Amino acid sequence: MMPMSEQLIRWIVHFCRVPSGVRKGDRVELTDEQKELLKVIYDGSTKEHVVRDTLAAYLALATMCGPATGNSYVRFAADDLLMWEAASPELRGILVRDAKGRLSFSGRAVLTT
Repeated sequence: MMPMSEQLIRWIVHFCRVPSGVRKGDRVELTDEQKELLKVIYDGSTKEHVVRDTLAAYLALATMCGPATGNSYVRFAADDLLMWEAASPELRGILVRDAKGRLSFSGRAVLTT
């Protein structure tokens, strides 16, 4: 079976988008540092992590709608607007956004690559 970090890398580059800047809306290209951090978090033995910035948004989305599981306790420092901007059209189709912009998972489907 594929390690969780590899599943997440594949999921993120397929379902997430660059949330801001010149490349806004483009598919995500994770850096080597980000990929290594995913290995440490999801394939390693360390149990607690805080993830910030766009990677936090991608992982929060993967936890809501994708394959992110495991024993790690991961806290995401990402707000709902950043998560919405990082979501592909496919993800937006299964997310619910309330009047205040808060996101929740509709429960309609879990997306896999």
